[in-house]
Amino acid sequence: MDFEIDKKEFVKGLSLMQSVAGRKTTLPILSHILLEWEKNSLYLTGTDLETGIREELPAKIHQTGKASVSAKKLYEIVRELPEETIHIQKKDNQWITLQCGKSIFNLAGLDPEEFPSLPSYQEENFCTVSTRLIREMIEKTVFAASNEESRYHLNGVLFAQAKQAGKDALRMVATDGHRLSMIDRENEKIRGVEEKGVIIPKKGVLEIRRIIGDRDGEEEMGIYFNVSHGFFKMGKSLTVIRLIDGEFPEYEQVIPKGNDKKVVMAKERMISSLKRVSTMASERMEGVKFSVTANSVEMSSTHQDFGDAKEEVEVVYDGIPLQVGFNARYLIEAFNVIDTEEVLMELKDEGSPGILRPSSSTPGFSNQISIIMPMRL
Repeated sequence: MDFEIDKKEFVKGLSLMQSVAGRKTTLPILSHILLEWEKNSLYLTGTDLETGIREELPAKIHQTGKASVSAKKLYEIVRELPEETIHIQKKDNQWITLQCGKSIFNLAGLDPEEFPSLPSYQEENFCTVSTRLIREMIEKTVFAASNEESRYHLNGVLFAQAKQAGKDALRMVATDGHRLSMIDRENEKIRGVEEKGVIIPKKGVLEIRRIIGDRDGEEEMGIYFNVSHGFFKMGKSLTVIRLIDGEFPEYEQVIPKGNDKKVVMAKERMISSLKRVSTMASERMEGVKFSVTANSVEMSSTHQDFGDAKEEVEVVYDGIPLQVGFNARYLIEAFNVIDTEEVLMELKDEGSPGILRPSSSTPGFSNQISIIMPMRL
């Protein structure tokens, strides 16, 4: 049972496995990857039981077989090999022998039959979606997902169906209870995603983003969901993610309806000012006070040990004066995912959430919002 494979292809496939092949696990098999070679392909599979990745690589197969070896150790070895063909043979004791040039490694393995199998799927269930669209929607929402394990239903991103101007749209929503980010993009319905939606764990969402990479072409990926898993297929790579079994908050109810005070801000200027003023904010609260007056916002912060800071920024506003406090980091992260040069901030009073959205002067971006809860400073 042996095969040959190009080193560059092998490294690329093994690198994809590193984030899911658990290094700290009570099950030794989960720190391994499964290698299966048949016909003209090598199949690599890694899983932590929550996220699984299966990658197909071109290989020259001399005799079919399969093995299970340490994902980390195999990657460390292959990464340092010369740019030559790698020859791998399976031994009778679950070990493998790896040869490249004059280098020979014998690597211990486990019984491949013990490796957890990925959930099955039907090829015809996949709906195609632009990878650029998925990447954009992930980047504009995942930052707002919670990192607190005790709030597991907030540890992910909601994928749901919505309507925009009478057309089907894919919606992504993330919240940690202090802020919320939501985006809709026109897209045909995806099998398994209803209006109520499904929750994908934050780690799985970031894994999809990593696999998509920075591709700028018009590539597509296949997506579908069943009751327990999401399936994402791009090229020769399949990612399977266990969905969060929980109720996502009634997020539409927390979107403020009466925010009638509208402030138009220059995005980059606001980010720079927030970064400067927040250096004097309390490390725990990260609070910055906004004092909004006619065509001006004064931002200020105070630190009981170091002092205070304030800075004034010109804006477009003609309403009554208003003071409200926000977490500076939350604001900066929300500003960063808005693509327009100007950002519209909608406020009501000092005790109500603020809304950030792309400037209404740029058509086509009105279906993206960030909501940030106020702070008492």
